[in-house]
Amino acid sequence: VTVLIWSWVIPSLKTNSLSDDYSLHGNILDLDKPHTLKEGQQMTTQSHTERLDSYLDMNVTTASHFISPELTTVTVLPLVIPLRVGDTFRVRIRLFYTDGKPVNTGGDYLRIWLKDPSIKNTNVNGHVVDHGNGTYTGEVLLPWKGYPEVYISIANSRHHISLFLSYLEKHGTLNPMASKFIDSTGKHEEESMCSPKPDVVLQGCDFVNRCNSTSYNYGLPWFCCKPESEFLTCDDIKTQDSSRNSKIGEFAINVFKNQKHMKIGSTKLEVLEGEDGRELMFSPQLECKVRAPGATWHDSVPTGYYYNKIWINLKCLHEKMNFDICLKDKRVVILGDSNSRGIYQVMCERTNAVDLTNHYTKDKPWHKLLMAKNSKLNLDLMWAPHNPPFYVGRHQSLDTMRSVGNWLDRTPHDKPIIVIIHLYYHLTRTTLSVFRALVKDARAGVDRLLARAPDSQIIIQGPHSFTYKDVLEPIDYLRRCHEEIWFQEFNGIHDKVFYVGHWDRTAGMANVNVHPIGYATKDLANEMLSYICDSYLSK
Repeated sequence: VTVLIWSWVIPSLKTNSLSDDYSLHGNILDLDKPHTLKEGQQMTTQSHTERLDSYLDMNVTTASHFISPELTTVTVLPLVIPLRVGDTFRVRIRLFYTDGKPVNTGGDYLRIWLKDPSIKNTNVNGHVVDHGNGTYTGEVLLPWKGYPEVYISIANSRHHISLFLSYLEKHGTLNPMASKFIDSTGKHEEESMCSPKPDVVLQGCDFVNRCNSTSYNYGLPWFCCKPESEFLTCDDIKTQDSSRNSKIGEFAINVFKNQKHMKIGSTKLEVLEGEDGRELMFSPQLECKVRAPGATWHDSVPTGYYYNKIWINLKCLHEKMNFDICLKDKRVVILGDSNSRGIYQVMCERTNAVDLTNHYTKDKPWHKLLMAKNSKLNLDLMWAPHNPPFYVGRHQSLDTMRSVGNWLDRTPHDKPIIVIIHLYYHLTRTTLSVFRALVKDARAGVDRLLARAPDSQIIIQGPHSFTYKDVLEPIDYLRRCHEEIWFQEFNGIHDKVFYVGHWDRTAGMANVNVHPIGYATKDLANEMLSYICDSYLSK
């Protein structure tokens, strides 16, 4: 057994307190397996979403213990030498506070991944098990021959998660949001503060003097201060607006920026060819087309890996799709945010579809319905944004941002329909209950669509990783909560809906920006279609 003391110099918060501030009662939680457990693994008593109350019960202050990546120890667990392609590299991680005392609780979110600096764009994501006592087990597959490096980081500290969730409980959204009320003549208008959470304090009104504008947000929660003008009523609501400002204090901002993606360190490995002589792990012979939708909700980590910029799917075989044949005589409906719009753009480019609406720009409205068509293929495509809370420019019309259910209800069934739904980043800035409300609406809309158009094919686009320094949200924790909510709310129709993850593709490459690099988006679009089409360019 080899013990490695890995350290990485980063800014950290100091502590003078010897008191403990948090406990998760020793639960064992597989951080990268939100839906199912490996054979033989102990059942966790708390899911990621169920941890919410534990985080809210924390009292994080300047006197709290904070984690030290410099003092963290990493122990390589027993393994067979030499390492070969197909083996798994496992480590035990022990967290320490900055005062040198060991952490004895769970709730921090860690990452482990592998990349090969000598082979550009070669990487694979691993997974980490939280033992609930300050120790974690990380493991990563070794899918190629060479000299890769293993990296470990503390993605989100529990202090970061606690402060962030507490802020959302109090304010409803990370940044203030508002709506504008305009009368029928257009002569009278007034802006007032709004929130999707009914019990938050809004600047400008008490709990009595506010509008329940849920019906104008397609049945999803939206509450605003009543307009003060005698010429305006709650029924005059017309727009939604978001601000870049926030009421987050300096201490919380410091925690948000410094208690995430704290690098513990890295070490280089030597990986030899497999016992069978293979230098790479390959996709199985099972074509994605024949894979059951329900299986996609239970995928273990990793779902695949990148080798020299080529995505190798470890769950099923898919070649590069012929988009023209695949999408011929189809209606494609893509709903969500700018990352689902990226899928729309890939499909438009690959099919030479002609824009029917003005192309996306940052002019008003910022996010709006987009439509394109290829008459020769009898192909119609559209992308549309989900409803508030959505972070847009100044006062965008509520008509341009509809719920997933409403968009689906408006979709004609004149040809087979392909639906791709992605609810993610805008909703990491609000509470989990609000996110669940939007997913419930999506489920109801899918149920109605399948009832009237049973030949429709539905795909859920999962969350992706990004580590941009100015992003304040604890993305690693929230993405797991989002995955659980999708799984729970779509229970009962898993056999009719595909869940296509994007985390392994983006976490393995340590993606930085909110919009992943272009080839990852193209690979995602290709994988989505590989489940519902059998037209490959290689055939």
